[in-house]
Amino acid sequence: MALTTYNNTVNQKPSVLDSIILQGPSQVPFLKWFGRGDVNAPKHAWITDRLRDPKPNYNLEITGLEEDTEDTKVMLDNVTQIVKNEFGLSRKERSTARYGQKEWPYRVGKVGKEHAKDLEFNLLGLQNDSVFDNYVPGSDTTEARMAGIFHFIPSEHRKDLKDANGNPTVLTYDSLSEIIEPVWERGGIEDESFMLICGTSVKRAINRFAGDQFFRKVSGKEKFDPTLFELETDFGTVQVKIHRLFNQEKLRDKILVGKLSEARIMFQTSTEFTEVPTDKTAKFGRYYTDLTLEVKNPDYFACGEGLK
Repeated sequence: MALTTYNNTVNQKPSVLDSIILQGPSQVPFLKWFGRGDVNAPKHAWITDRLRDPKPNYNLEITGLEEDTEDTKVMLDNVTQIVKNEFGLSRKERSTARYGQKEWPYRVGKVGKEHAKDLEFNLLGLQNDSVFDNYVPGSDTTEARMAGIFHFIPSEHRKDLKDANGNPTVLTYDSLSEIIEPVWERGGIEDESFMLICGTSVKRAINRFAGDQFFRKVSGKEKFDPTLFELETDFGTVQVKIHRLFNQEKLRDKILVGKLSEARIMFQTSTEFTEVPTDKTAKFGRYYTDLTLEVKNPDYFACGEGLK
């Protein structure tokens, strides 16, 4: 009788792919959409001033000077927040043979991606109880938490679309126009170019209200695309983007509209990776970023909430 694999297992070599399959999304588009700059203090401020609305203006041939003592400038501020991701490997762990690359460089790459995802998460204000919350100043016992992008959207640019019973509603073309209109009225985006970021549920609503008349041929003679990633409105062209973080509970019912390059990530300490000295028989690594968010012109942004 011939020897079979079932009777000869002692020296069998296991079949394992000699690499690690890293699962989960790693894209962080907000780090690309936002601008960048530097600060040199734990608190950063900037000053905005709106142009006044037009008014009746007629005068006698000979008239006096009008005193204008109203100061319309507004100071906005935010605090820097420390974001860090750390890991450690024992001396023995680093010398142990593993599938894939050596454990230390593998961890450096993996934790680096996780650090970038944490930066994006916090820039949206998801570390706070509400994404509209103001910053939390730091102290010896309290971690500083910056305000996210939604906090700086003017109250008159926030559209609550829940119905009379407080239930979420489906986004329509008209309600989208209502969200964009205040930005347009304030001259927020002169080039009439808007970016809309939402979750998958709201994106499906956009696909639905677009209707069959928007089906577009994208290749060949038989392939049609019912999805929309660019939408024309009375106020300008809207680039529609979906983002996984907008599927989370705090953002699931919201959309963000605006010119994202007008918000800037401000670094007190740019992202750095260091090997942390220790007296233990282990090696530690740390990604560290100290940053805040600056929204130079809040009139460039609007949001809707209460959507499904």
